[in-house]
Amino acid sequence: MPPRPARLLTLAAGVVSVLVCAGIGTGRYQAGEAHTYDLAIFSQSAQSWAQLRWPTADVLAPGRPLLGDHFSPATVVFGLAWRLWADPRSLLLLQALLLGLGTALVARCAARHLRTVPAVAVAVGALLAHGTLAAARFDVHEVALAVPLLALSGTALLERRDRAAALWSLPLLLVKEDMGATVLAVAAVLWLRGARRLGVRLALVAVLGVAVALATMWAVDPDHDLSRVGSFSDPGSGVLPRLGLVAAVVAGGGLLWVASPIALLALPTLAWRLVSSQPSYWSSQFHYDAVLVPVAAVALVDVLRRHPRRQAPLAVLAALACVATTAVVLDVRTLPSPLAASTWRPSPVVTDLRAAARAVPAGAPLAADNTSGAYLVTGHRVSTWSPDQTDAELGPWVVLDTARSSLSTTPAQKAAWIDAAVARGGEVVARVGATSVLRLPVAGSRATPAAEAG
Repeated sequence: MPPRPARLLTLAAGVVSVLVCAGIGTGRYQAGEAHTYDLAIFSQSAQSWAQLRWPTADVLAPGRPLLGDHFSPATVVFGLAWRLWADPRSLLLLQALLLGLGTALVARCAARHLRTVPAVAVAVGALLAHGTLAAARFDVHEVALAVPLLALSGTALLERRDRAAALWSLPLLLVKEDMGATVLAVAAVLWLRGARRLGVRLALVAVLGVAVALATMWAVDPDHDLSRVGSFSDPGSGVLPRLGLVAAVVAGGGLLWVASPIALLALPTLAWRLVSSQPSYWSSQFHYDAVLVPVAAVALVDVLRRHPRRQAPLAVLAALACVATTAVVLDVRTLPSPLAASTWRPSPVVTDLRAAARAVPAGAPLAADNTSGAYLVTGHRVSTWSPDQTDAELGPWVVLDTARSSLSTTPAQKAAWIDAAVARGGEVVARVGATSVLRLPVAGSRATPAAEAG
């Protein structure tokens, strides 16, 4: 592809991808669809980093150290975003930039090695891939940090820049503990193509990185039990969902990509998800497929460049497979549009929630359900509400959305809990729309200092 159109394709793919992902993430936030799990968790992590502290999340447990939950020191970048704008939406926009950068890097790779029509088809497939859009839809996660790194490392492998491929893969060790296996896959590709000394060195660093990650998680976790690893001890049943995951990953990458050696980089992520006993890992509805998008796209470029005569029809076929998979996996009709003004405005759900929460003293700790907590982390120390907790565990202030289910608690169960709390001496101090604010009769509980706003 000529240089000038190649630059235009790279820029256009990146900008459109950022706008689409920002529109989806911000639009769902403004519609009241953001969650305490996980946006409030990463917001509290960002607050910690911004204050030059190790990341913690009261949503998981009071003062819970996040490096004991996942080894993700790369989330320090979230702290930088929080310093610029102390609001959960700063993380949504940062994630959109990361996902868009991944799309732009894939488009640049395609433009370097393919003709115009195939390059555009690959860029469109990556932009509309279900992994990209699902990640933008489901709050914020650390895996977004891996997307541009995988695009860069995969492109370097494609172009036989072995040292660059190894170097770009190394920061993955700081994104999440499972990324060490992906770095091992990069080492395997290098070794198989003849760069054996480099491959062995990279493999040793990857093994050391995984050991450091697991040791840190064990040391930092209050219970020292590596609970995340425990989900792999008993894979359990669920053959059909697992087969559906494999089908979505293969088709969502454009089918042909599996014929490239670069596809090996997808195996570790796919493997740990398949052997886990957690049903959410088998689903393509969440953010887990995001790291597979740049791998599949670069692998697809590798396959297409070997077939110059059939490049265009094969690329269009692959793009159609990507788009069709997205249409099947995600309900695209429910995704916010960046072109709609309502996407960027708070909905009545959000304005009611914020109005009701003004009844809580500024900076006071509070417990909130899964549909409310993400909107309160800027000015309060938010923990998770559960109907099984005692008043002393919850603290004096509780904010609940009584119109929607939260995790396993229905609106009817929330209403029953409110009635019971009032009978115990609690008081509903504010009710705006579907949001209720309660003050519980637990004077002196939770004597922790109020969080600093922002």
